[in-house]
Amino acid sequence: MGYAPNGEKMSERGRIPTHVIGLDENMQGGIPKGHICLVAGSSGSMKSSLAFSMLYNDVLHGDSSGIYVTLEQGKESLRSHMSGMGMNVDDPRVRNRIAIIDLADLRVQLDEQGMSGKVDWMGQLIKQLANYRQSIGFETLIFDSLGAFFALTKMENPRDEIFRLFEAVRRLHLTSFFICEMMGDDHKQFGDYGVEDYLSDGVMHLIMERNGDQINRKMAVVKMRHTNHILGYRNINWVPDQQRFKIGD
Repeated sequence: MGYAPNGEKMSERGRIPTHVIGLDENMQGGIPKGHICLVAGSSGSMKSSLAFSMLYNDVLHGDSSGIYVTLEQGKESLRSHMSGMGMNVDDPRVRNRIAIIDLADLRVQLDEQGMSGKVDWMGQLIKQLANYRQSIGFETLIFDSLGAFFALTKMENPRDEIFRLFEAVRRLHLTSFFICEMMGDDHKQFGDYGVEDYLSDGVMHLIMERNGDQINRKMAVVKMRHTNHILGYRNINWVPDQQRFKIGD
């Protein structure tokens, strides 16, 4: 039996199902609550869609709530994209339990005020997450993406700031998914700065494999602490009528 960083037995903390067909039953029911997970892959591998679908289905079929912090895609564009896949954020069953926060809007406002270079971006982000945690009581965080955040904020010591962010998320007892863009599918480093996968509890890696004129998306759970899980890359596809992903051989 594994233990969480605070010494709590993992079996007592429960798990959050991914709602990916074929995955949870091969991963002891899902991701341990409080874990920090990377969702890594190249552009077009459906990282954002996978992360959002996990949150959406957990809210739809459970009693949880979450926040999706986006910098890669505008708030309305994200809502439209997910609705096109069948995940309607305006559905009364999820509307008040999924909040989408667009940090790019905040950056534009601060730029217009000449304040962007004077802001402790990480400190402000952590403060906002703590405020949301207290006021909304959300349990799951999706951050899209780490690379975009550091490109936007131009921090001098990204490695130290990643550690600062991850520790803050742990103290808030959030289950979190940080999306990381990779330049190629054969990368051995799941993040831009070489510390993300080391500091995280789990890594879910998405790749696009070309076979002639066909492109197949595949996924592997590369790492998941305190969990027995399947290894190797498996085909992953979206199942529209079930509004979730499915993995197979």
